[in-house]
Amino acid sequence: MAEVTQSGSGGAVSVVWASGSRTPGAGTELVRAEVARAVGIPVEEVRLTRSCPACGSSDHGRPVVLAEGRPALPCVSLSRAGDLVVVAVSESGSVGVDIERLVAPRFAGFDAVALHHCEPSPCLDTRAATWVRKESLLKATGDGLRVDPRHIWLSDPDQQARLLEWGAPDPPMSSVWMQDLEIEGHAACVTVLSELAPQFSLRQAVPEGLPH
Repeated sequence: MAEVTQSGSGGAVSVVWASGSRTPGAGTELVRAEVARAVGIPVEEVRLTRSCPACGSSDHGRPVVLAEGRPALPCVSLSRAGDLVVVAVSESGSVGVDIERLVAPRFAGFDAVALHHCEPSPCLDTRAATWVRKESLLKATGDGLRVDPRHIWLSDPDQQARLLEWGAPDPPMSSVWMQDLEIEGHAACVTVLSELAPQFSLRQAVPEGLPH
């Protein structure tokens, strides 16, 4: 099991990925396992619900952690591509994570629906990097695709991921920290909203009990 850590001065942001499961509940179980590990509580005490920032519904929206008697709980996000699932658990601030196979966003018209007018047209191999960066950012803000990705200007795919301009209403109120993730055959990125630089870690794991 390899682990890569980026130092910072803020809270911890743990990113874990596992492969080999196409079961829909695999992401939820991996989130629960990692929250339990981060907080130091039994996994049975960790529950997940949903919360939509736009309408307040619990039927959809980003995942939210619940644990009886524990008000200070981490923020979480998850994504999957095929049989690979990745989750992020943040003790630093709101978090979003996204992953795609490198060959996924090769549809015609990608530039017209995904790129800011200042962003160069990426080659096929870097389209996925641009897309997962924007998805992770919009997951972290809670906007999702209610915000047009064309209004978000990011650094070039071959540069350190960072937000250059938010051209939509209601920009993030905290600093934006983005980190590309090295997962073979995939593009992935995690974004955290925090005043202090988070401490990112990435590892591969197959937790006991992950559905297969």
